[in-house]
Amino acid sequence: MKVVIAIDSMKGSLTSSEANQIVATVFKAAGYEVEQVAIADGGEGTVEAYLTNQEGEWIEVETLDPLGEICKSFYGWYPGKKEAVIEVAASSGLGLIQNRKHNHPSQTSSFGTGQLILSAMDKGAKSIVIGLGGSGTIDGGIGILKALGVEFFDENGLELAGIGNDLAKIKRIDRNKMDQRLKTIEITVASDVSNPLTGSEGAVAIFGEQKGLRSSELASYDQAMANFLKIATGNSISSLGDGAAGGMGFALRHFLNAKVIPGFTLIAAENELAAKIKIADLVITGEGQIDQQSLYGKVPVAIAKLAKKNNIPVIAFVGSIKGDMTEAYQAGISEIIPIVQSVSTLENALKNASENLEKSVKQTVKLLHLFN
Repeated sequence: MKVVIAIDSMKGSLTSSEANQIVATVFKAAGYEVEQVAIADGGEGTVEAYLTNQEGEWIEVETLDPLGEICKSFYGWYPGKKEAVIEVAASSGLGLIQNRKHNHPSQTSSFGTGQLILSAMDKGAKSIVIGLGGSGTIDGGIGILKALGVEFFDENGLELAGIGNDLAKIKRIDRNKMDQRLKTIEITVASDVSNPLTGSEGAVAIFGEQKGLRSSELASYDQAMANFLKIATGNSISSLGDGAAGGMGFALRHFLNAKVIPGFTLIAAENELAAKIKIADLVITGEGQIDQQSLYGKVPVAIAKLAKKNNIPVIAFVGSIKGDMTEAYQAGISEIIPIVQSVSTLENALKNASENLEKSVKQTVKLLHLFN
């Protein structure tokens, strides 16, 4: 019996490869044939998934985090094809500032992600893949653009710093000093977000509160984002997906001509996941929390849809379940198994994720033996 294992990273506890290895060890010990596939959806773990499935280099660099402090960041590098793989979470991620004081979105910037792009170009990149998940900024991507040489000015002609608070102040944008190397580089954005930049379904309305905006601030912040959109394009119309990563989707598409591909689709194609699932007898997947957002391009449900085409059962191990899972089951998941099986604090659940996952998998394997 062949088992394909493709688990997304469990935020704050296990990487995709670590989770896969725990599951694989248990199934191998029980006599199963296993194949591990590192997977991600464009968020945290994207670089690791690429490098695990296709050998490349892990490049470490110093950049600025969302609050302008120096942080250790990274990206993936393939010297042969001159391709870099970047995840915005590495420099502009919510996890970098979540427990910091004075981390209001108006004071954050995606500048660090722009620095990663610069570093990749310095290495001679001909193509760059950028995963947009896990961002902690909502600056419309002006921080990225600032790092790449774009200048933003207020009504008095003063140059702006490129933080969220500047969105409402922008009166003129100067692209003349934008790094000319960008004209010859192919940029692909991995994102599953379909929200526009502004409006009731935009970056601020949908993601503002989870990034630290108060509900009373949403309307004015959306107006500020709309100001940036109007100055940048001459109108108030944005495309689906522009609201990804606090507006980075818009900046990368409009200013850098990036093409947007769903994150899971892009990474699954890289590691030939569909072909591997097709010849499996059982698929194991999972993520930290399965919820309503999981229905829109997240790893477990996306994998289940692939498996369902060939009537292959799917078991998802998750840290927690939130909400009604009817649609997840309809998509092709056979069973969802929470690995935390007793009352626990979040801290302990994260700390004991390895042990909890191993225990749950062992129990599942015992049940499988009863029916095979």
